[in-house]
Amino acid sequence: MDNPFRYGRIVRGKYFADREKELEDLKREVLSGGRVFLVSPRRFGKTCLLFNLIDRLREKDTPCAYLDLNACPDLAEFSGAVTAETARAIESNADKLSKMLATLTHLRPRVTVSPDGSMTIGAEMSSPSTDPLAGLIEGLDHAESLAARQSRRMLIVFDEFSDISKYDGEKVEKALRSAIQRHEHLSYIMAGSEQSVMISMIRETGRPFYRLGRVMELGPIPRKEYAEFISGWFERGGYDIPEGAVQRILDLGEDVPHNIQRLCHAIWEAARNDAEVTTEHIERAPFEIAQQDSPLYEILWQNASQLQRSLLIALVEDPGLSPLSKEFMLKHGLGPPSSIQASLRSLMKKGLVIHAIGGNYELTDGFMGYWIRGVLKKRSEL
Repeated sequence: MDNPFRYGRIVRGKYFADREKELEDLKREVLSGGRVFLVSPRRFGKTCLLFNLIDRLREKDTPCAYLDLNACPDLAEFSGAVTAETARAIESNADKLSKMLATLTHLRPRVTVSPDGSMTIGAEMSSPSTDPLAGLIEGLDHAESLAARQSRRMLIVFDEFSDISKYDGEKVEKALRSAIQRHEHLSYIMAGSEQSVMISMIRETGRPFYRLGRVMELGPIPRKEYAEFISGWFERGGYDIPEGAVQRILDLGEDVPHNIQRLCHAIWEAARNDAEVTTEHIERAPFEIAQQDSPLYEILWQNASQLQRSLLIALVEDPGLSPLSKEFMLKHGLGPPSSIQASLRSLMKKGLVIHAIGGNYELTDGFMGYWIRGVLKKRSEL
């Protein structure tokens, strides 16, 4: 039997762990014309949730367009992608799609032919001097027109929406809000993993997206449901698993779905020969994962300053303490608050640390914490 615990890619269908409540909530919002801001910590399965939602909606003949802002480096690329994806959600025939896009003013069809001869229709600015923001609004209005013409509701998903700031954020935000408010046949989900950025965007008065729609914060999967998912797969695979083992896996993964999936994947492989999960398999798994990723961690460690390394160690040793608290600073001797704040900003920019909604600072990758513990252990043995 193939390992059912999948991670690091889009996980769908029976391999996707639970989230039934979130899927049903989002489905109701979409079908009623809602606008949702989905705020999620990294590694909580936000994108997988969105793709499973899209799969369910498409089964009910609801057209959906998914846009990842990370994949669009500038506003012109984003405008073209929005226009093409929303049009493709309604029309799959290449000739009809090309003719449809040819009627636009600020955009024009772009044809790409792959090595196997298949043709993909996209959209691009009609000329280098065209205003890409005008193209974006035209593309969204075009999607509204297409959906209205067929009396259908369409879902548009903007993933990593906090990245909108790279497109001259405030100007684009204002134009987007104006367009979204006009649309009666389009539902929107704006999803992002930069929690503090998303929260300030939607909860600060004066910001364009203030109170534009529902805010949904993605939390851990309820332990009861997740435990049933995990034990169910081990049982189907013919594995013996001791009582309390699944709860220990959830503890080690700190209720982060990506971490839990990876731990289960590693445990499944380690126990494959005997089909018996032992306490040793479980306790060893996070250290084995950290060792697998050691080359990446080593590069990140070498590129960090001495103060940043000391701060990472302190965060691992005292995860419950705020690094800006007096207790933390006195215990670890990291210097004045200004130095700690500068190091935190740098570590966040490098993607090593995140500022969680609760206000605390955490390592983005929990397994790096195990790698750091290994570094400290080697030091103590020298």
